[in-house]
Amino acid sequence: MPKQHVYIQLGKGVQRVGPLHLIATIAFLFAPLSQISAQTILPNGFAERQYATGLTNPTAMAFAPDPCPASGTPVHRLFVCEQAGNVRVFRNGALQSTPFLTVTADTRGERGLDGICFDPNFAANGYVYIYYTIAPVNNSQPTHNRLSRFTADPAHPDRALAGSETHILDLPNLGLTSYIHNGSAMHFGPDGKLYISVGENGNGTNAQSLNTVLGKILRINPVPENADGTNPESTFPTDNPFYNTATGLNRAIYCLGLRNPFTFAFQPGTGRMFIDDVGASTWEEINEGRSGRNYGWPTIEGPAEPPVNGFTNPIFAYQHFTGTPMGCAITGGTFYNPRAPCSGDPPFGFPASYVGQYFFLDLCGGWIYTMDPNQIDPTSPYGFHTINQFASGIHGAPTYLTVGPDRNLYYISRDDGAVYQIRYPASFAPTIGTQPSDVLVGQGWPATFTVAASGNPPLHYRWQRNDVDISGAADSPSYTLQNPTVAADDGARFRCIVSNSFGGAHTREALLSVTTKQPPVCTISVPAPNTYYEAGDTITFSGSAVDGHDIVTGDPQDGVLGPNAFTWQILFEHHSLTNPNHHTHPFFPPTSGIASGTVTLNFPETDPDVWYRIFFTAIDSYGLSTTIFRDIFPRHVQMKVATKPFPLSILLDGSPKTAPYSFWSVVNLMWNIGVDTPQIVNGLTYDFVSWSDQGARSHDIFAPPTATSYVANFLKRPGYGSITANPNPIRVSDGSGEGATTLFWSSGQTNKVEVRLGAPGGQLIARSGAGSFSQLTNKSIRDGTKIYLQDLSNNQPLTRSYTLDVVTLHVANSAVPTGSITANPNPFVADSEGVGQTTLAWASYGTSAVEIHVNAPDGARFAGGDPGAFSLATGHWVKDGMTFYLQNVSNGLPLTAANTLATVTMSVVSRAPSGSISANPNPFQPNTQGLGQTTLTWTSAGTNRVEVHVNAPNGNRLVATGSGTFSMPTGQWVRDGMTFYLQNVSNGLPLTSANTLARVTMTSSP
Repeated sequence: MPKQHVYIQLGKGVQRVGPLHLIATIAFLFAPLSQISAQTILPNGFAERQYATGLTNPTAMAFAPDPCPASGTPVHRLFVCEQAGNVRVFRNGALQSTPFLTVTADTRGERGLDGICFDPNFAANGYVYIYYTIAPVNNSQPTHNRLSRFTADPAHPDRALAGSETHILDLPNLGLTSYIHNGSAMHFGPDGKLYISVGENGNGTNAQSLNTVLGKILRINPVPENADGTNPESTFPTDNPFYNTATGLNRAIYCLGLRNPFTFAFQPGTGRMFIDDVGASTWEEINEGRSGRNYGWPTIEGPAEPPVNGFTNPIFAYQHFTGTPMGCAITGGTFYNPRAPCSGDPPFGFPASYVGQYFFLDLCGGWIYTMDPNQIDPTSPYGFHTINQFASGIHGAPTYLTVGPDRNLYYISRDDGAVYQIRYPASFAPTIGTQPSDVLVGQGWPATFTVAASGNPPLHYRWQRNDVDISGAADSPSYTLQNPTVAADDGARFRCIVSNSFGGAHTREALLSVTTKQPPVCTISVPAPNTYYEAGDTITFSGSAVDGHDIVTGDPQDGVLGPNAFTWQILFEHHSLTNPNHHTHPFFPPTSGIASGTVTLNFPETDPDVWYRIFFTAIDSYGLSTTIFRDIFPRHVQMKVATKPFPLSILLDGSPKTAPYSFWSVVNLMWNIGVDTPQIVNGLTYDFVSWSDQGARSHDIFAPPTATSYVANFLKRPGYGSITANPNPIRVSDGSGEGATTLFWSSGQTNKVEVRLGAPGGQLIARSGAGSFSQLTNKSIRDGTKIYLQDLSNNQPLTRSYTLDVVTLHVANSAVPTGSITANPNPFVADSEGVGQTTLAWASYGTSAVEIHVNAPDGARFAGGDPGAFSLATGHWVKDGMTFYLQNVSNGLPLTAANTLATVTMSVVSRAPSGSISANPNPFQPNTQGLGQTTLTWTSAGTNRVEVHVNAPNGNRLVATGSGTFSMPTGQWVRDGMTFYLQNVSNGLPLTSANTLARVTMTSSP
């Protein structure tokens, strides 16, 4: 019997079982076998067919840029990578028996042979480039991804020359337990440079660092490495954007801020580069690749509105659980700008309306969409490009898209281990894409036949047995014969007639072979049912199988089967089977010849909706097999990250979250928690002090077995302030002993202060925020009265611990010349040169003239006037330690200390700038698109220039001002969760969180 490929499909995922000798028979309690059964829906005139099959875990592909022959039918060669390390060659869809090359690759998780491209001068030099993960000596050793060049054998062009591997680039070591986010796509750009996509290896902070190439697109000249594994200078183009600021391999960085740029493509003619970046929990992105651009991960996922300064928004993005389209991972994209066909090619080619469009697909969505690179969707709130659905119902776990030299579109189905071709023109009538296969079953076991077809919907299916319609057969792309017998069904032929309103087509006749032999009975002994795991657990798997007995004679078959009959495989399952975004990740590759093994469960996915599925297959000498599986599920724990004494921002695996933030995790999974410091909220500055677990400001934690909170402790910078009165003493001439004065107070690092009479909790006189204020008292002040300035910024109690300043008031009853002078603010906030300003207030009695002098009784004269109460602002020239003298110059008195009525000395208590920002209204009223507007008000001190930025310290700049108080309305573009940052940019300070004075986050009304 011919060999048959068998796949067990349990939702979206990768190929389950490798090639087996005959189609398996599975007991009803085991996973059902699934033959290829996708029913792709395409626009009228298009058709799909299976172009290449016989692949195991295909990952990437590229057509060789072979020249057209002078005459005759051209041979188009498709090179397909298999994860384990083979590059297979198909000549016009026919698989060649010998791989082009084989490398030994690490196949854990998403590692393996994942990328391939051809040199632009391939016809002359035969260069082929591959990207693969080196298999370590043992799994406890680090490994890394490598870019190598091979040379095709001129005498045998479908094979690489032996010994021709040349190392071009060795990337940094990967995390010992992080098997994800490798990137691996490669293309030569229109400038002749080689571009390589590299994932961040599951560590988001890599994407923003110029000290590693992880999470980037690289651009190099593909010259061989030095003997010591370093790269010659000629590797790195001198016009790379970070060539002069990065070092070593990092000079290859072309753009950054990417999570897992799985594929990318250059548009022929324009040279535009589109990057398909696989997202985390919410968005999938298409980014336009440009030199030096930063696409925001992990700070931003998806579009930021308004755009954030320093980050580049995607030109299109879609979400996982809402909107159109929906999906889980963007795994393929290509431009439809085909080259001219060879003279012997069939007359294929998509309609002109598709030329220049960008085709992209999703791993879970089962669709292909087109995007117009030159047209913006006027209804998109993010300025996304226009999209249209092209195909739905495509084959499982699709990855990669490419346009062939025949002008048709191709994609890989990892579920099917095949490459599919979508071609035009084709008849509106049905076209058979995948024929039903011959089936061998044991007597009594169901036999299923399946067809894949395309054509103008709806399609109808009529199943026939031996050219006669099967009574009761469903109008379905599959047909199952229950309980076949040797006597009645062996040798029967089955076919399907597929029809629509434009015509019909019939499949080949598939042969059913029924044997009295029975398949093995498999048992997984460990892990036991209902086994739960924690991240990092090492588990043992073990099983056994006994072959069946002939159902007619009762004779035993192979008896107890040995390890040479066994194959094990483990998949990491992501999302439940009923979730439309369910998909799988390879974890433990199909491994034959073992009865048991051990594996460490360390796939680093942070989503808690995950589990492992262990497959065990046994095949007997008759070619009958059975596959069973065992699921093991994680133990979960709820965790919370919080801040004290005030809700601030935290970083979870590098992504900003607003505390308190709760989340579920697999027990013992590693996370990174951290905080930025300082943080400024409502005008108050908070400095990080410690974590509740005593970890560093940014540190790794392992999810504990019980619910746990991690608290980042912050300390508010101390408030400062002063309070004075003028006049003080107060002149009273009516004999009451009571008078009135004006109180002056100022404060910083506060957002609420109160002026209290006689004690910290005494009668309330006034209440204010930070800044400078004054208020006249009533005529009730007696000699010795104390006035308290209290800090209530965080609802502190009215106690002496939170008293910022006290002023004692005096009452004068004599005609002796008296006076007082105060400064507000004092202490004052100085600029970077130690200079500031204040307002002087003075009063005198029993005089006819007074003057104010600076730094001495006879120093520079600042002001003068009659007796009474006055105030005057200084210029921006006041310095720490400067003293102002109130001098009595009545009747020509000299400027001496004997005639000094009062002095005030200036001091600087803090040079730290301060500020606050607020929004009104907040919450705001959104429109039907969730957009609204507000008015922002901000104040700063100790600055000479501030800016308001949106959604990040270096986000989109809204406005710039000097110090002081300002306000402005926004437009109708404010969204729920949008944050405005007040940034201190005095003297060229950078736009970082360290220079954030304050921020305000918007919320929308329900």
